[in-house]
Amino acid sequence: MPDLHTGAASLSPAAGTGPPRSPGWGRWLTGLGVLTFASGGFLVAMYASLAAGGSADPWGPINDALGAVGNVLLAAAIPMLSRRAARRRWERLLVYGTTVVSLVAAVSGALLVVGALAFEPSTAFTVAAIVVQAGWLWWLNRRYATDPAVPRSVHRFGRIVAVTLLAGMVLVGASFAFPWGSPVAYALLIPGVVGGGIAWLGWPAWYLLLGRYLSTAAPADARG
Repeated sequence: MPDLHTGAASLSPAAGTGPPRSPGWGRWLTGLGVLTFASGGFLVAMYASLAAGGSADPWGPINDALGAVGNVLLAAAIPMLSRRAARRRWERLLVYGTTVVSLVAAVSGALLVVGALAFEPSTAFTVAAIVVQAGWLWWLNRRYATDPAVPRSVHRFGRIVAVTLLAGMVLVGASFAFPWGSPVAYALLIPGVVGGGIAWLGWPAWYLLLGRYLSTAAPADARG
């Protein structure tokens, strides 16, 4: 287990903007990456089953359950990942807000799995959480880019994922402003779904990249 006390520490300014390196948190992020890759795989399997005339079970419920666990793991990591980067009041509010939204999405997913919440409101919570998390991801990696200790592969890939995902969601949303099935609607919907979907499925790779960086802590940095 990582040092959760470190992750929950004050978001006051500190040297550098990157996260404190810790093998424990590195394993945490790696586990989150593997879990969210698996969640995305079950979602793809669900849609493949539906396209073939089959059922969403068991793929959909497994995806929802893994997504709920993933949001809990992410919510625990967000303060630690952000505490050196958040130096202004609005940045701290973004960190706290993203943490809360992630926990709400986790509860929503869990309620969906047990049948206590309908699909539509749960999906709305999930989509809202993804938008907020993507905004946080973009901001965080912009801040990481100012820290020479953070590998370029980490902050560059994080920004690409965030921008592509947000752009895809904007295109999908804009497609609803036109008649369903019209050429303009499809011209917006198709690249939005494809680009946003690829970014969402590739997001876990950022956790793996960051987890590897955190796991290479110098002895003086190791707290995991």
